[in-house]
Amino acid sequence: MVEKLTPGRVIFNILNYGFMILFGIACVLPLWHVLMASVSDPRMLMSASGILFRPLGDITMDGYRMVLANPSIITGYINTILYVLITTVIMIAGSVIGGFLLSRRELKLKGLLAIFLLITMMFGGGMIPSYMVIKGLGILNTRWAVILPGCMNAFYIMMMKSAFDQLSPSYEESAKLDGAGPLTIMVRILLPMLQANVAVIVMFNVIMQWNSWFNASIYLPKSRDLWPLALYMREVLINNDTAKMASSLDAEQAADYTANLVKYCVTVVGTLPLLCAYPFAQKYFVAGVQMGGVKG
Repeated sequence: MVEKLTPGRVIFNILNYGFMILFGIACVLPLWHVLMASVSDPRMLMSASGILFRPLGDITMDGYRMVLANPSIITGYINTILYVLITTVIMIAGSVIGGFLLSRRELKLKGLLAIFLLITMMFGGGMIPSYMVIKGLGILNTRWAVILPGCMNAFYIMMMKSAFDQLSPSYEESAKLDGAGPLTIMVRILLPMLQANVAVIVMFNVIMQWNSWFNASIYLPKSRDLWPLALYMREVLINNDTAKMASSLDAEQAADYTANLVKYCVTVVGTLPLLCAYPFAQKYFVAGVQMGGVKG
C-alpha cells in the first residue's frame, strides 16, 4: 500500500529529517573537532579558537607519541580491560540467572523478590555506607574494590526477567518432554533467543565500566598502579599534568607541546575503542531494549 503524501506529511518529513540531520551533526562535530585538534600543530592550536574542520598546520602524531610513551596510560588500559571483562562476565551470569528465576511461575515469593529489586533501583545507601562496606570487607586498595560494586545491576535482572516472560511457554514445555532440566532449558533453549538482550547488557556495562573513575578514586587512593584509564585521563585533563607525559622527551622538544594538545590526544586514545566497537553492537540495541522493556 502506497502512502499518500499530504501537505502535512511532507512538512512533517522535512522537519523530521532536518532535525535528525542537525542532531547527527551536533553529535559528530565535537568528535571531529577533537580528532582534528589532536593532529594539529601545537603552536597554531594554542592560538586557535572555534571548531576545527581540518588540522592546523602539518599533521603531526607527536602528541600521541607523547601520550603513549607514558606507562600510566598503558597500565590504565590493561586495568580497564581487566575490570570490563570480569564485571561483564559476572554481570551477564547474574542477570541471566536472576531473570530466569524471577520468570518462573512456580517460584515462591517471586513477587517479594521483585519488589526488593525494585526498591534497590530507587534507593541507595550512598557513598559513605558503600565505602564502609568496602573497607569492612578488607578489599580497600585492591582490584575487588572496583570489581565487586559493578558486578550486579537490578535493572538488568528485571530486563532479563521481562525478556524471559515474553518467550512462548511452548519452548520450555517441549524441552521438558525431551527430559531437559532447568539449567539446560535456560542455557541451550531460551538464552540463544535472547542474544539481543545480552548484547545490550554487555554494551551498557562496557560503556559504564570504561568511563568509570569515581569508584576507583575513592577505593584506590593508595594503589595508583590499579587505576583504570578513565582516572588517568581525569588526572591529565584536570590537573594539566603535561610534565609527566613529556618525561621521555628532551626539554626543548617538550616545551613545544601545549596542554591542549595533550588533552585532545588523551581524549582520542581513551574514547577510540568504544567508538570502534559501538557500530557492531548498535544493531542489537533496538530489538534488545524493546524485548526486555515491553511485556507482550
